[in-house]
Amino acid sequence: MLDIRKIFSIGQNSIIRHVVQKSDTAGNYSKELNELLATPACIGMVIKAAVETVDPYLPEGFISIGHSTEFTHTAATSLGMTITVKTSIIELGEHEIVMKIDAWDEQGEVGYGMHRRSVVEQEALLKKARQRTRFLTNQKI
Repeated sequence: MLDIRKIFSIGQNSIIRHVVQKSDTAGNYSKELNELLATPACIGMVIKAAVETVDPYLPEGFISIGHSTEFTHTAATSLGMTITVKTSIIELGEHEIVMKIDAWDEQGEVGYGMHRRSVVEQEALLKKARQRTRFLTNQKI
């Protein structure tokens, strides 16, 4: 059994920097906000940073999966600005990793929160997913 407390340490982190593009804007949800970073795009960067914090250090056959994200978006980031997202490990369980989220742009903080990931065996996860979708093979799509 894999004990992630032997692989990771408190404070381990990853940073993602990204220039806000049109595809990142809230215009995908509300046409009036087509020049502002969308919260879901910011959360996507959180997940990317979290995966970079964890997955490269896992032994073959293991991956991390996110199961909880709490994010407070505190300020608007405009098209063309650079957003930086940092995930830092703050707690380690036998199979779970808790990370602090910090997000900022050139003007300061834009968000903060927490993200939880579990470390699982990749094949076991895929097997369970296939079992859950097995009913689709009997349906006409």
